[in-house]
Amino acid sequence: MKQLLFTMTATLLISLTACNNSTKTAAQTEEQTVEAANIQVVPVDNILEIATELVDQEIEVVGHVTHTCKHSGKRCFIVGDNETFSMRIEAGGKITGFNRELVGNKLQIRGVLKERRLSEEYLSQWAEKVKARELEEDGSAETCEAEMSNINDMRDWMAENNKDYYSIFFLNGIDYEIIE
Repeated sequence: MKQLLFTMTATLLISLTACNNSTKTAAQTEEQTVEAANIQVVPVDNILEIATELVDQEIEVVGHVTHTCKHSGKRCFIVGDNETFSMRIEAGGKITGFNRELVGNKLQIRGVLKERRLSEEYLSQWAEKVKARELEEDGSAETCEAEMSNINDMRDWMAENNKDYYSIFFLNGIDYEIIE
């Protein structure tokens, strides 16, 4: 009889524990769903319009992969429909890397938006390095011209917007899915 009572008590405790655990799991799942619902999905074409408001926040971006870094696979670049603006995505979270087969695919990527500010001092140092490389005449004159053009475009933007820095926005990736 004692053994039967012990078995029934143990079964009851196991059942109660299992019910409490499943209730917590359901509550946690509901909380995660609510959090996921609060994540803003932004097309790459529109990111610059609201980027300063979203820095250090978790967002999702949608775009087409144009390039993956072939050596490490730790980065990819995506564009939107108009393809004039590209965004760098850094591998992190569940993303261990971006393989080359992703090029051309449309992705929805979840991550934290980050900003890197380039100062005028930084741009001047960069321009000096480009000029020094240009003097070496190592066959990269076209590359040097393109870099100098980018630097000048950044300076023009800074002047037009009355800023002492140029912002580069990128996403520290957490997870992604391929969209058909």
